[in-house]
Amino acid sequence: MALEKNIRKVKENVWKLVEGGSAYSLKKYSHRSTAVKVNYVHRQLQAIQFPHIVPLMPTEDPLFIMQPWIEGTKPVNFRRRIDRTDAFLALQALHMTKEQIDWDASPYLHRYQLLDKWQERLNRFIDKRLLCENYIGKRAVDEIILFGQEALPILKKKQRELSGFTLLHGDIVHHNILRDENGLIRFIDFDLACTGPPGTELALWMHRVLPNIGYNLEFLFAEQAALNNLDSASKSMLLYPNELLREWLYLLSLPPVKQDNLARKLIPFTETALSSWPKLWYDVERMM
Repeated sequence: MALEKNIRKVKENVWKLVEGGSAYSLKKYSHRSTAVKVNYVHRQLQAIQFPHIVPLMPTEDPLFIMQPWIEGTKPVNFRRRIDRTDAFLALQALHMTKEQIDWDASPYLHRYQLLDKWQERLNRFIDKRLLCENYIGKRAVDEIILFGQEALPILKKKQRELSGFTLLHGDIVHHNILRDENGLIRFIDFDLACTGPPGTELALWMHRVLPNIGYNLEFLFAEQAALNNLDSASKSMLLYPNELLREWLYLLSLPPVKQDNLARKLIPFTETALSSWPKLWYDVERMM
């Protein structure tokens, strides 16, 4: 007897498949190279029984990735200490897989070019500055650009200190870090996985966390004591206003009607960030 199938679209290119009483997540990739990379990363992690992922299921089409649908999972909330701590520990565990897997030798993973990406991001923001000024004014835009321009030379000077290439998830936004019903942290969406120094991704994680704790760097370093072991190159990455640039460029990529809706949230976010940045800069330089 054929098994009954039920497919429901969850979001663009992602479906929930129910078959024979079991549920699966089904994702279709536009590029085979990305699907191959995601498959490779999961197979390698599954081979060493890494717990913080959702295992892959076999598929006939190489453009599809299928995984068990885990009910009751929730994205972490970086406002909660337990979520910050558990996500941080899981991220450290991911990076430590370099002890068992030579990620940098993989033909499917490229090295993360952070400085090139951030320079290009700042250039795009400068090109679109007039559009951004319509929302937050010239002074705020000038401040964002100044912080970016002042930070990049420091990062370039420090980058020679970076070492120890490993697997980086590549997109550690909160909704890619799930907690299941048993409390286990699971990473999803390895689409942007690459290799790089672990401190680079920990700095990117801190960029995501800091807005949720009032940009209190001393508090975060006291809470997550292992952060004190970061090299000064990784710490210097906190000087760059990455989240502000990323969020505003995303807003400007939307249709005008959607821009206004997002701006209502992004304007106060920007005001808080800019008012906090001088103190953050001072704290970073003192800790470097």
